[in-house]
Amino acid sequence: MKIVAVTTHVVSHRLDVPFGMSQWDWDSRASCLVEIRTDDGLTGWGECFGPAPGNRALIDGSFAPFLLGRDPRELTDIWDELYNRNREWGRKGISIAAISGIEIALWDLAGKAAGLPVWRLLGGKHTPQVRAYASAFYYGGDWKDDIEAEAHSIVDAGYRDVKMKVGRELTTDIERVRRARAALGPSVRIAVDANRGYTTAEAKSFLRALEDADLWFFEEPVLPEDLQGYREIRAGTTVPIAGGESEFTRWGFRELIETRAVDLLQPDATACGGIRATLLIAGMASAHGIPTLPHVWGSSITIAAGLHLLTALPQVTPSTGRGPVLVELDQAPNPFRSGLAGLATGPVLSVPDGPGLGIEIDRELLGRYAA
Repeated sequence: MKIVAVTTHVVSHRLDVPFGMSQWDWDSRASCLVEIRTDDGLTGWGECFGPAPGNRALIDGSFAPFLLGRDPRELTDIWDELYNRNREWGRKGISIAAISGIEIALWDLAGKAAGLPVWRLLGGKHTPQVRAYASAFYYGGDWKDDIEAEAHSIVDAGYRDVKMKVGRELTTDIERVRRARAALGPSVRIAVDANRGYTTAEAKSFLRALEDADLWFFEEPVLPEDLQGYREIRAGTTVPIAGGESEFTRWGFRELIETRAVDLLQPDATACGGIRATLLIAGMASAHGIPTLPHVWGSSITIAAGLHLLTALPQVTPSTGRGPVLVELDQAPNPFRSGLAGLATGPVLSVPDGPGLGIEIDRELLGRYAA
């Protein structure tokens, strides 16, 4: 079994209404998808986090030629060699996201070659269904900051866990959270995500003002480089501090974990190095008593990979069962979230049980949105 072709597909969709987080607004959704074919007719699919054209350039120009002729099931060795070739100039950022997309496609191929779902190859626990938390309350967008209407829509859809965007302007953000907390009601958990938008002082003020909001967790309060800021914020609150979306590889996560800068770790498999990299990171975190709740933000390929991954995450404490397992489900407009592979989305998701990732790509949709 040998790799005979590596193809990147960049898909893009212009939005009617832009939506935003603390740092900027999006006026389109785009993604770089990786298709790897073998000499026996199998095809594996992966997805990269970050700027799609940059991912395509790296894969087509630097990584694809290296993959040709390799056995895709040797994914650990392939990953190590790709990363080692990258060390001089790309130990973080988009180059690791490109490798992540390749690695996910290799897992899809490995599962198809074995006739088994990826969760089974990972040694995961059979988990037919996974509860989703709604990643919502963006700035602007289709809801135009009507917090109450969006909250009622989320509750009516059946979600009982939600995350909202903050990080633009402190006073306004505090009011946004108070409105969301009141509209969602006490039975719904609410987390907040500043996407690196606050200073340490602002993050502390934010938490003091919302001591009675019963926040589930506070994600990326400050810049990912400011680990001392993370530790100061964590020391002054009982709200769990989360982070890791903007970090890469097990080496990059080491200090974040060892210095206990966070209570909840959020690696993204499409960015941090892939599925195996996420499990290695989660294993290191579990040894320090830190649970992992992966970041998920992309098409149905990303969601499927996240679902398989969740079944195999290491537990922080021994238990007879795994307890509630949650997957992040972005609520912003994205035609690739379910349409790309027909993956049903909602407050409860099914872990695909077919070989590999267990999804089939709609090639007509690929052509329609090709960039």
